[in-house]
Amino acid sequence: MNVLKEYVEKMHIDVIAITNHDLFDYNNYMVIQRELPDTIVLPGIEVDLEKGHILVIADNKDDVIYEFISKCDAVKEMIRTEHDSIPLDDFCQIFGDLNNYLLIPHYDKTPSLTQPVLDQLSDYIQAGEVTSIKKFLSMQKSPEERLTPVLFSDFRCEEMVEGAPLPVRQTFLDINEVSVGALKLCLQDKNKATLSEKDGNKLFQVFDDGQMLSTGLNIMYGKRSTGKSFTMDKIYEIYGERAKYIEQFDLLNKGQEYGKEQFVSDQKIRLESKVAEYFKPFKDIVDKIILLPSSHSDETEVENYLNALMKKAEMENQNDIYSNTKLYEETSFGLSANDDLKKLIEAVKLLLESGSYRELIDKHLDKNSLTLLLKELVDLYRERSYENVLKQLTNSIMSAVKADLTLYSAIPPVPDIDLYSIVLRGEQRKCFEKIANSVKSNGDIYSENKGRFTIKVCKRPYLNASDIKKGIGTSTPLSGIYSYYQRPIVYLEKLKEYGVESSSIHKAFAGVDYVVLNDDGLEVSGGERSEFVFIQKIQDAQLYDILLIDEPESSFDNVFLNNQINGFIKKMSDIMPVVVSTHNSTIGRSIQPDYIIYAEKKVEDGARVFRRYSGFPGDKKLVAVDGSEISNFDVTLNSLEAGADVYDKRKEIYEVLKSR
Repeated sequence: MNVLKEYVEKMHIDVIAITNHDLFDYNNYMVIQRELPDTIVLPGIEVDLEKGHILVIADNKDDVIYEFISKCDAVKEMIRTEHDSIPLDDFCQIFGDLNNYLLIPHYDKTPSLTQPVLDQLSDYIQAGEVTSIKKFLSMQKSPEERLTPVLFSDFRCEEMVEGAPLPVRQTFLDINEVSVGALKLCLQDKNKATLSEKDGNKLFQVFDDGQMLSTGLNIMYGKRSTGKSFTMDKIYEIYGERAKYIEQFDLLNKGQEYGKEQFVSDQKIRLESKVAEYFKPFKDIVDKIILLPSSHSDETEVENYLNALMKKAEMENQNDIYSNTKLYEETSFGLSANDDLKKLIEAVKLLLESGSYRELIDKHLDKNSLTLLLKELVDLYRERSYENVLKQLTNSIMSAVKADLTLYSAIPPVPDIDLYSIVLRGEQRKCFEKIANSVKSNGDIYSENKGRFTIKVCKRPYLNASDIKKGIGTSTPLSGIYSYYQRPIVYLEKLKEYGVESSSIHKAFAGVDYVVLNDDGLEVSGGERSEFVFIQKIQDAQLYDILLIDEPESSFDNVFLNNQINGFIKKMSDIMPVVVSTHNSTIGRSIQPDYIIYAEKKVEDGARVFRRYSGFPGDKKLVAVDGSEISNFDVTLNSLEAGADVYDKRKEIYEVLKSR
């Protein structure tokens, strides 16, 4: 309780909702309400609904709460284990008129409600719970997004200790009174839900001391040992795996050139899905060809058939009572292939049962006609399946009888042979030869531009057995395998004999190279590799919730920073918060940040005091959380230009050089 009170008081929380998982503890609720007399406490519950979670919040009136208790008890009865979940129909039956509650589903948060459930509850839902500033802003900006985003602390008091850092995620609502009805009405307007109390969605609180950050681009500067790295580390600690943190010297391996082997390996890991997608059709073909009998096996079967046929002709006049029976030479029945029919049935079922695009499907396809089609297809499938069962039974009887007749006859029987299938397999092998030769020829698989760099993924023929072994990524000895490389079918069969895993055999036909070229079309040098990876890391940050960059000027020159990096950083700040720590004017001011943080260390009364001053770039003063102020002009000039005197001297030198 002390932790909860500390949180509410320090964060100035006006309204909280108690939403335990599948439980509403009335006694606990009343204790909280009594201990927080200046805070509105709403009763609620977080329900496991259709494998997702949804918050159900009620008004804090006595008559509403008493009815709410019984409904929550019904939920508790249905949720016995952590794997249980309530069906939507039961949820609606338990809570009755859903207009009486504020319903907030997990939206961009696991476990989220599925779209079909959201669609069925759309009349009662105005907001969706998200887990990041980035997603909050994305939902706010998107005109297609109907729901208003809300960002909650998920505060779990029992996991905290007094004095520990407090959560800073909350949503500010422009509202005069607090009731379920008023909250629902407010949440129908996205503009009334913000991340900060005074600055809307421009700023958000990052530390529990009140420190704010911009939802766009933040530039942090200050002298050495003033707490910049500490601040970056603290932000990273809050976000953890959801933050992309590019640390100082990270790309140069603490000053060393980024190794070519590691560089190529990184590109391979990042783009292997593109390569797999490109080779998938070929892999599907290889998987089918692998299952065919070998060409040698087919040739042997035909040879045995012809020899038996000739011997039968030679002994035609020696037929006995056994060899003269009709079953002695009877051919087995062929079975119907029902795979395509089964796929067709599944496709029709999908059209009938799909909740997605229902209106579009019904617009073009009559549901009754689809139902009749499904019935006929199923009947045909059953008929063919039953026929196959009868054929298999008949074939087994014939096979047994023929085996017995053969024992007593001196005339050898001509074996059953499916010449059509053998010819078909031969044609398949010829087609495979053409495809395999095409696959292993030189060509491009994928190309991607990153700034002034181009990534190219290319395929080529293998050069030797070691090259093949490396391409497959196997430890299996492949000595001598390359001698079969120009004969794809033989090569394929030899790969099987060598013990190469079937899932990797398709990789043995073409080598793959990963190349990064500069704007001159040449392979990148050591320094350029680091520049490329830096751009790539920034772009990859879009998968995260926040981007942190610590002193990029430690690794790169100003021309690269201005021409390449600034644009990427600004672009990323359009979709997520970005914090850059720097001493460099190219990054610090030329990039036109949205917010400034200045870190300072002073000795006051014999003790070191660290402060962070912050404000907008145009502010005359930067302000610390304790109210202290500092001149924006002075600290910017001192941090980025080494002071006014140095700046003026440098300016004079530039003017002299320009005039000569």
